[in-house]
Amino acid sequence: MLGLAKFFLSIGIPGSTKDLFNQIESLSCFENNRISIPLILSPPSTVLSLTTRDQLKVEVTTVLGSAAPPLTVSLVQAFRSDSKDTPVLENQELQFDSENTIHYLDIIPLKLDVGKYKLMFEISFHDPENLNTYATGGRTSVMAFITGSIKIDKAEIGIFDSDSGNPEALKRLDLSRDSTLSLAANHLQKLHLSFQLTTPLGHHFKPHQVFLKLRHETNVEHIFVMESSARQFKIVLDFLSLVEKFYYVSGKYEIELTVGDAAMENSFLRALGHIDLDLPEPPEKAARPPTLPVDPYLKFGPKQEIAHIFREPDRRPPKELSLAFLALTLLPFVGFLIGLMRLGVNLKSFPSSVVPAAFSILFHAGIAAALLLYVLFWLKLDLFTTLKVLGFLGGFLVFVGHRTLSHHASATAKLKSS
Repeated sequence: MLGLAKFFLSIGIPGSTKDLFNQIESLSCFENNRISIPLILSPPSTVLSLTTRDQLKVEVTTVLGSAAPPLTVSLVQAFRSDSKDTPVLENQELQFDSENTIHYLDIIPLKLDVGKYKLMFEISFHDPENLNTYATGGRTSVMAFITGSIKIDKAEIGIFDSDSGNPEALKRLDLSRDSTLSLAANHLQKLHLSFQLTTPLGHHFKPHQVFLKLRHETNVEHIFVMESSARQFKIVLDFLSLVEKFYYVSGKYEIELTVGDAAMENSFLRALGHIDLDLPEPPEKAARPPTLPVDPYLKFGPKQEIAHIFREPDRRPPKELSLAFLALTLLPFVGFLIGLMRLGVNLKSFPSSVVPAAFSILFHAGIAAALLLYVLFWLKLDLFTTLKVLGFLGGFLVFVGHRTLSHHASATAKLKSS
C-alpha cells in the first residue's frame, strides 16, 4: 500500500483531466480504506541541499494531505557517501512545529561535515490505538547534501629549475580573489602550484573538479587535472615534456584555476595571472595548433562599417551671379503685373448667367491651382507627386475650360448674327 501510494504521488499531475481524476480517486481509496491509511514522509525521493546553518525539515501526512495522528519522527542513521557501512549519526529525534505541522532537526549541534549523506528516518506512534489504523512503512531513506564554505590556504606558485629541482621563488597566492601574477619560463623549467582545502570542521576536502587551465593569446586552451596527495592539491608542469602538447607555441598564457563541488558553497573559477613561455622552434613535421571553431552567432553581430566617399561636387558660379540671374528671370513677371495694373481688369465679357459664370470661376481657380502647384514643386514636391496631382488638375481644367470657351463662342456667334 505504501509503495502504490508513493507511486501515485510521485507521477505528478497527469496531462489530461481524466487521468487526474483517476489519480485523485485512487489516492482517495487509500485515504478511506478499511485496512490502514498510509503515512507518507515528505520528501520521499528527492535530494536535499542543506547548509550547516539550516534546519532539516520533513513533513508526515496522509496521501491527500490531511493531518497525521500524534507520532514521533527520528533520524535513525546518517551515512556518508564515502563510508556507507559506518553511520556518522544515530538516533536523533526531530522536534515538532505545531503551527506548521512540520518535524525539524537543527544541523548546527550535530556537527555534520560537508558532503553527501544518506539519511534514514523512522516514524513511531504516541497513541497505541492508532497502530492498526495507519501504515508507516518502516524506515524511509533520503539523500542530502550538506554544504559549507571550504577554507583555502597554503596556496603557492613558482618556477622550478629542472636541474636543481628547487623553486627559484615560491609566491603566496590569495585564492579568494583574482590576481595579476606575472611569471616567465622556458622549456627547461617547471611550473609548481599547490594549495590545501579544508572543511569547516578541519578535515581534508576533495572536490569533484580541480582544473588548471593555460590559455594562449590565440585562444588555444590546455587543461590539466590536479590530483590530491598528502592532504594537498599539487601539480608540476614540466614544459620540456609538454612542448608537443603546446605545439611549440611560445608567448603569453593566461592561468586559470577551477575548483568546484556540489557541497562547496564557495566554488570558484579564478584568474591567477599569466606566464610567458619561451619554447623551442618546432620541427618540420610537428603538429600545428588546431583551428578554433567559428562561433555561429558571429553572423548576427555588428558588421564592419562601410565608409563611402561621394565625388566632389562640381564647381558652381558665385552666389551673386545666381541672384542676378534670378532677378532677370523675374523681370518679365513683374512687367506683366505692372501691365495689368495699367490696363485694368475687363469684366465686360464675363458671363452673367449662373451656370456659365460658375464654370468660368472654376476655370480661373484651376489655373491658379496649377500655378500654385508649380511653386510647390519648386519648393517641396518631387516630380512624381507633381505629375500625379497635375494629371487630375489637367482633366478638371479641360472640362471646365471647354464649357467656358463654348459659352464664349456661342455668345460671339449671336453678336455677329445680330
